[in-house]
Amino acid sequence: MKRVCLAFTVTLAISTLAACNSSKSSDSPTAPSLPALPGVTVSTLVVTNQPPSGNTIQLVATARMSDGSSQTVTNGVMWESSNPAIATISSSGLLTVLANGQVDARALYQGVLGSITLTLTRSPDPGARFTLSGIAREVSPEPRILGDVRITIAEGPDAGTSATSDAGGQFRFASLAGSRVSLEATRSGYQTWRMTNLTIDGNKQIEVVMYPSPPMNSAGETATGRCRDSSWTWETSPIGACSAHGGLAYGVCPGPMCGAPVKP
Repeated sequence: MKRVCLAFTVTLAISTLAACNSSKSSDSPTAPSLPALPGVTVSTLVVTNQPPSGNTIQLVATARMSDGSSQTVTNGVMWESSNPAIATISSSGLLTVLANGQVDARALYQGVLGSITLTLTRSPDPGARFTLSGIAREVSPEPRILGDVRITIAEGPDAGTSATSDAGGQFRFASLAGSRVSLEATRSGYQTWRMTNLTIDGNKQIEVVMYPSPPMNSAGETATGRCRDSSWTWETSPIGACSAHGGLAYGVCPGPMCGAPVKP
């Protein structure tokens, strides 16, 4: 009696099974199957997924039969991952995420193939700590390095923790929990900079770009944009704005020219 070992690799980080035949290594493995009624065949195989639990996802394989009935065959299919470096799948359809990326989870049952494409994000391991460092500078047209910029973790397990850029614009958080965080950066004379949903899943480097606070004119109106020669404009349309000053560098936000297209 031949023993057949089936081994597969599947996305979502799980163990890999390898197909082997104890008597003939050249034999092709066949997927296990459940008993079927005489004359009834598999029409399609549908693969779905349950909500993630940590770094695992339970896959479900459903066989739609030629007589119109359906069977859950999750434990009777041959599972395979298109990229085992990103995720693996067990014989029971449990997907384990190993890295961020996209994979196809495939299932084979009675010669019929089904698959699902998943975009995966691996959650940081509990207790893991990482560094977050970077540099702070002013936006063009004066992209100078900025010291004394206070960067604060606004949301996340380490909320309230802050670091200040040095004279070279460098800052560093030595130990942050693996999670998604939001950041804020402040400096006198500059608008508050914000970054949301930054995933801390390893040591990271970021750039903090600060925008100077726009000045007011004699009428008490706030500037609406900055010109390429570093002067300010109070125009309300990008058409012709800063035409005598090298063109528009950026529109002030919020304001009528926020997000206005800028010619290179």
